[in-house]
Amino acid sequence: MLFTFASHAQFEVFDQSDNSLVTDGQIVAFSEAGCGYNDPCNWKFSVTNTSSEAIYMRIFVDDLDNTDGSDFQLCFAGVCLNSITLGSGYPTTAAMIAPGATNSAGNNLWNQNSPSTSTAMGWTFRFQAYNDLGNTIGTPLTVSYSFDPTLTIDEPELTSVEVFPTQVKDELTVSSNQNLTAEFYDILGKTVKQVNISNGESKINVSDLSPQLYIIRFRNDDGKTLIKRIVVE
Repeated sequence: MLFTFASHAQFEVFDQSDNSLVTDGQIVAFSEAGCGYNDPCNWKFSVTNTSSEAIYMRIFVDDLDNTDGSDFQLCFAGVCLNSITLGSGYPTTAAMIAPGATNSAGNNLWNQNSPSTSTAMGWTFRFQAYNDLGNTIGTPLTVSYSFDPTLTIDEPELTSVEVFPTQVKDELTVSSNQNLTAEFYDILGKTVKQVNISNGESKINVSDLSPQLYIIRFRNDDGKTLIKRIVVE
């Protein structure tokens, strides 16, 4: 799971599995589809109103990668859909959250495609708050749900690699304490870029990559690896 930090004056979103704060650009990634309700890939979240006024929340589907939105469950504020549409916002009528209150019961993002699915997919959502006049307020928060069955091989792990930002347009920064090779994979698992990284802080030009989710596999000279995920805008 990757994340970057941002401030949202009107609301906060939390991962119910560990009550951790969800941050803008965060990617929740899973290697299984069609899991049970209590399994990790049914990602449960809560939304807390941190302001002194009532807010009205909707969740928008901003991007779909390699999927038409079918067989994916979005539940929020008592409304559940088992198929979502690109560009749509849910629920149709924004959900009111009182000052200081938390909306948590039954909220989830859940990939319900077949467990045998071998195609990588991605869904990007935007949490947006409104006031009682219907005007947008605060800073929206974007979360990406990634299903990636292609990179779940059991390899020795590599640590001490930092990648930022996780949502990038032109230049990616990688910080490591050793020399590495970085391989970029697109949503279909195809290798689209490979670069060598020196010990310290390195800059990688990603302006040649199409906007979508990418998986980066870092490998050192001993064969140890680490997987990171970014979104090129």
